[in-house]
Amino acid sequence: MMWRETDKADPRCRRLADRHYSRQRPGHPFWTRPGFNFVLYAEGVSGAAVFCWFRPRWEVGQQRFDRLQAIECTIFRNETELRSSDLIVEALAAVQTWDHAIDTELRDGFITGINSRATAGRRSKRALPGLCFREAGFVEFPHQARAADVWLRAERLPDACRPVREPRGQLSLIEAAR
Repeated sequence: MMWRETDKADPRCRRLADRHYSRQRPGHPFWTRPGFNFVLYAEGVSGAAVFCWFRPRWEVGQQRFDRLQAIECTIFRNETELRSSDLIVEALAAVQTWDHAIDTELRDGFITGINSRATAGRRSKRALPGLCFREAGFVEFPHQARAADVWLRAERLPDACRPVREPRGQLSLIEAAR
């Protein structure tokens, strides 16, 4: 597994978040949403990557504005040589070991929103917005909310494909043959 779990105070992740197209206040120490956040960090030969999953604190009445019951990727930035869709597949597997995702009803699955206008300059004219998420198994669904105009969703992995936690927060995928 390329990802290592960290926390939302990790300055390496904040620096990557500062370079993300959606960042509103670069340099500000808070770069995640209020609620539960599952922050992943990866290093490659040529750079680093950050991925953050967000879930409202439903237990105390916190809800999304759109009322979706989902865990959302609020940021993914890859500055490594690693393939983005591979990192996304591993992040999807990793989040399913998270205490705040286990035994939680996710009526709307795992989601992410993309601002197609803001990302247009960084992809080919023929590539759909969120192509790396689509290659990782996410599918488009009809939804409108704030700045994102394209929404993608993935379902939980089957139990046989879910990862297990190893010591010290490292994650490892279970081989499907086991």
